[in-house]
Amino acid sequence: MKKTFLLVSFLAYILISSAQTNQRKFPTDNLLKTELDSLVDQSVSTFMNNSSRVGLSIGIIKNGKQYIYNYGSTQKEQSVLPTGNTVYELASITKTFGATLLAQAVLDKKVTLNDDIRQYLKEAYPNLNYKGTPVTLLNLVNLTSGLPNWMPDKDIFGTADPDSIPYILDAVHQRYSRQDFYRDLHEVTLKAEPGTVARHCNTAAQLLGYIMEGVYKDSYEKLLKIHFTDPLKMKNTFLIKPGKYPALMAKGYDGKGRLMPVIDWEDLQVAASIASSSSDMLKYMAFQLNETNPAVKLSHQPTFGKLEEGAIALNWKVRKTEDSKRSISHTGGSLGFSSYMVLYPESNSGIVLLSNEVDQDTQNELIALANKILKP
Repeated sequence: MKKTFLLVSFLAYILISSAQTNQRKFPTDNLLKTELDSLVDQSVSTFMNNSSRVGLSIGIIKNGKQYIYNYGSTQKEQSVLPTGNTVYELASITKTFGATLLAQAVLDKKVTLNDDIRQYLKEAYPNLNYKGTPVTLLNLVNLTSGLPNWMPDKDIFGTADPDSIPYILDAVHQRYSRQDFYRDLHEVTLKAEPGTVARHCNTAAQLLGYIMEGVYKDSYEKLLKIHFTDPLKMKNTFLIKPGKYPALMAKGYDGKGRLMPVIDWEDLQVAASIASSSSDMLKYMAFQLNETNPAVKLSHQPTFGKLEEGAIALNWKVRKTEDSKRSISHTGGSLGFSSYMVLYPESNSGIVLLSNEVDQDTQNELIALANKILKP
């Protein structure tokens, strides 16, 4: 009996030791000196030990203090630890910039949230209403416009192999211009009354950007500089243009380790093509946590749904936490990057996670990771 017990114990020791030995080790700049350092490292280990992960940059504001942690690599070809200046695609987090710009336009009395969007379009679009109810600017930013998620609004994949879908998307959108966007907008048929159903919509975010260019009579790239990157000193934040990528940009991969195309498409710039770093996103989070700023405060006001279930503000998801405070969040996912940002204004805290890998689980795991590190 004693020999059996010793044998079982020995085998258990071997299995545990083997598991520890086989656990992947990743480069990191985490110095493991503080309680927060240890919490971050323990939380990140599960995420990074997935064999498909490449790199991860984390920016944290906790009770007003700022922290940056980096793990893994900026690319698969060689080990290059990310830094606070490494640039990642923000994907749909891009939409929060446009929403804040709309809030500023409201405060500048250039628009109202209930304006019919057609008054800002150069051509007539009688199709952009549902039984007499028009699409408003508010509908564009609270996901209730009823517009299709993508333009062109047609099946571009057919019976294609799922592995080829990213490349088909890239090929189609590399050739899809602003003129194509406005042309196809004439063919849209709303299937629900604006303001009644919320769903993710790249088309709405892109159209809002075009409208803001007309309202302010300037390009979106310049508006980004005027309202965000210059005043906030965000030196690593860019609106990606076709073939022109930031020098410090990480490479993005899918779950199979394939290098993915960058979303540098003209027709999706305002909806998904801002790229930034963890150091710059700390500045953006600090800006968004300051609700004494009227534009920020307006952009955080719930406009659709219930706080208990997750309401929608101006492109932000707002939820009541267990202690009846608020979390204000947005996710992002491109062909090769995943991101997540959540703010807790009442405690002057927030976290942003930027990953240069995407698969069906990455985004949800980033959300879980954020909740472990900065519990709501």
